[in-house]
Amino acid sequence: MGLFHNNDGSTSNHTCPNVSVTDPAQVPLVGNLSFHHFIAIVSGACMTFSELVSFYLIFRHATHYSLPKEQRQVIRIIFVIPVSAVVSFLSIAFNDAAVYLKPIEDLYEAFALAGFFLLLCAFVQESDEERQRFIAMSGTTKQYLAATIGAFQFPVIILVVLVVTEITEAIGTYCATSSKLYFAHIWLTVITLLSTTVAIMSIIRFYKALKPTIPQRKPLPKLIAFKGIVFLNFIQNAIFSFLTSSNDLKPTTKLTFKDLSVGIPNLILSLEMVIFALLFLYIYRTKEYYFKHGAGAVPLGHGGYQGGFLGIRAYGQALNIIDILGGIISAGPGTLKG
Repeated sequence: MGLFHNNDGSTSNHTCPNVSVTDPAQVPLVGNLSFHHFIAIVSGACMTFSELVSFYLIFRHATHYSLPKEQRQVIRIIFVIPVSAVVSFLSIAFNDAAVYLKPIEDLYEAFALAGFFLLLCAFVQESDEERQRFIAMSGTTKQYLAATIGAFQFPVIILVVLVVTEITEAIGTYCATSSKLYFAHIWLTVITLLSTTVAIMSIIRFYKALKPTIPQRKPLPKLIAFKGIVFLNFIQNAIFSFLTSSNDLKPTTKLTFKDLSVGIPNLILSLEMVIFALLFLYIYRTKEYYFKHGAGAVPLGHGGYQGGFLGIRAYGQALNIIDILGGIISAGPGTLKG
């Protein structure tokens, strides 16, 4: 399990026991391909497609960058798909490294969720000062404060979970194959569940409070699509983690234990990223940010496109997480800068 732990299978000293699973002799699934190699190819194809679609959409936003405070968050949200697709593929190809890779995906999702909260804030008002006045006058300060804390605690908690996961896995006390309370896995799973729930529910309550004021921006489909990725990823990880720790996954002549515990859940996620990539093309479309020559008014955006040559400035702003770090540090009304 870890790099430095006892291999005698004993739990008396609270070291993670080895899972004694003997895979039957494997036979090819398709032609000369084993199941592992087959799903690696499928996942790689899904990753390539998801990335092409997502990077195309990101490029469209970067080159039609008329509302930077909104679109920098949109770019961050869209990038969740390439991150998830790459991590899923690598987890299949190098299944022994999956336990180290998945927390990185979770951490990016946490930062993207904080970005989604900032997107909702930008929908209300681009100006920080005007937004604060509006929130105070509309009586939604309580929901705003709760969402601020909920959104920005998430990346902090997930970062801590990532660090603890890497350390405990290395020393043999993480133990993904056990739900014993003296191993880190069960506690980190519970902490992640609580942090995820707090973040999602607080943002949903904030959205409900704002819903009457921003119907033209159609935030609900954007919220559902993004939360769908976070929710499905967490639920699938929890289900397969439970099946693994309860020893319910039985290898066959075509499926090894690693195929069942690591390969299949990541294959499912790879396939889901293809679907979400196509959904994002519509839900996070760039049409509302276009400037049309000859039009009587510009629906959104002003001052032209600000992304620079090939959108380079837009990419730089999306990569600059100073706004999220500022929210983490301040985490209170009147201090958040979008």
